[in-house]
Amino acid sequence: MSQVALLANPAARSGRAAGAVQTVLDRLRTHEVEPLLLNATSAGEAATVAADAVASGVDRLVVFGGDGIIQIGANAAAGSDTVLGLVAGGTGNDAAEALGLRAGSLEDRVDRALADPVPIDLIWTGERHAVTSCVAGFPADVNVRAEAMRFPRGPSRYTLATLAELPAMRPGRYRLTLDGEVVELTAAVVVVANTAFFGGGMRICPDADPTDGLLDVCIVGEVGRLSLLRSFAKVRTGAHVDHPGVSMFRAAAVAITALDAQPGLRADGEPFGSLPCELVAQPEAIRVAGANSAPADRA
Repeated sequence: MSQVALLANPAARSGRAAGAVQTVLDRLRTHEVEPLLLNATSAGEAATVAADAVASGVDRLVVFGGDGIIQIGANAAAGSDTVLGLVAGGTGNDAAEALGLRAGSLEDRVDRALADPVPIDLIWTGERHAVTSCVAGFPADVNVRAEAMRFPRGPSRYTLATLAELPAMRPGRYRLTLDGEVVELTAAVVVVANTAFFGGGMRICPDADPTDGLLDVCIVGEVGRLSLLRSFAKVRTGAHVDHPGVSMFRAAAVAITALDAQPGLRADGEPFGSLPCELVAQPEAIRVAGANSAPADRA
């Protein structure tokens, strides 16, 4: 019998997640799996117990939650023989959405976490990995506000956070180095993506493919607040890429330097250091159970 560890936080949502965690455990047991439950109440604790489980040789690390805890699981399992299983249960669930693992009942999602693995790329900073995207500028500010909100739950939280942050939006100057080619520009939004979605289902880099060894870059330039709001309204479908203020690039390595400030960087909805930084596509860095990574299938 394979060894399976389940990383979850039963205390999340003021304890309301405990019932869902029990459902995940019960469903795993229907597959004749007796999982090792890795309880964690903080990001640091989750990183420690996940790394310890992978080091002990578990065959599969199943992670239940949102993009933040999935990032922790990915960092633990990257470069190892451990398969990562994703069971979406967070606010944004962008990693699960991008890999075709969000749909269906909770039981369906658990079943997919035990499916055959598919290798996918990750973003590497030299110290840790990101799964979906790294963001700077206005969306990073939106993400900070959204994470501080307790209502509403779900993707609509990001919509309200966007509206709340819009009056304070100020484009900044950046230097981007894309596979050695230097570009200096003014931007309100800088996104370097491994997968298509961010911000709770917004298709920010619609052609991003986590199996092509490349990172997709979306730049929203020096646009006014109303124009920015209109472009964000199109991000759900990916139609924003045709906006004259939006530029798209693709590279295996992307270095970002802020020329007039040192803003924070966010990745998978979590704090991820600050600029400057260098982001590199790491091909086939991890195997994810049941991942459906073809762009056409994710449309």
